[in-house]
Amino acid sequence: MNKNARDADVWLWLTVPMAVLLAIATVSGVFISGLYRDTPNLVAQAIGQDVITLVAALPTLVISAFLTSRGSQRARLVWLGGLIYTVYTYVGYAFDVRFNPLFLVYVALLGCSTYALIGGLITTDWEGFTAGFTERTPTKAISIYLGMVASLFYLLWLSEAVPASLSGNPPQSLIDAGTPTNFVQVLDMAWLLPAIAITAISLWRKRSLGYTLAGALLTHFTLLTLAILSMVAFMVRAGQPVVIPQVVIYGVLFAVSIGMLITYLKNLKSSPSPMP
Repeated sequence: MNKNARDADVWLWLTVPMAVLLAIATVSGVFISGLYRDTPNLVAQAIGQDVITLVAALPTLVISAFLTSRGSQRARLVWLGGLIYTVYTYVGYAFDVRFNPLFLVYVALLGCSTYALIGGLITTDWEGFTAGFTERTPTKAISIYLGMVASLFYLLWLSEAVPASLSGNPPQSLIDAGTPTNFVQVLDMAWLLPAIAITAISLWRKRSLGYTLAGALLTHFTLLTLAILSMVAFMVRAGQPVVIPQVVIYGVLFAVSIGMLITYLKNLKSSPSPMP
């Protein structure tokens, strides 16, 4: 095992404490009544997301980390996507959820997943991934899809944020959530959507950055849209209002994301290329 491979394995080991912390956070959120001290709207969303994090994201992280340690390039893309999902999720729990006994668990999860993501990206063999894809990889279709997702959500969030900013009054969604700001809009517009746009352009040009991040982002989309659909189900169960067109949009995004992810991974050679 060379130095780069050993360095990569170090970051993979962060999955172990993350798995323990995720189990504590999600099982507590789902089964301990009254843990969340937020508005009914946000409580329903938090429990709905906990369910998907427990039954989908946690196994995805653990299994993909194990397979990555065995040399699977496909699993590495999925692992990176699971880390993006975990960072994204626990920024919200650390900053948006009212203080509760699991505050330090949320902080630890945010720290572990952030450093694992940074380390995982640094030690990734970018050129090796690019060489591993077949000529039939639908790079153009995935680039267009990523570009459409970035454009759609910029339009969606700006259509709410701009009028509210001009009027000086918070939007209704913020009032319903009972939070000072919408962390999803902040993360999306400042971090995730620019990354999606950069990935779309890079993949269109068949650059190594695009090949690597596309698989990770498709994994993130799959987990996140599934979590959002679960949030909606728990909101309905709690008697909270939902916007049907948005539910349809997220349902379509989930179906397209998982379909493209499967196709994308099928076009990546299963055997790893040697790391320099």
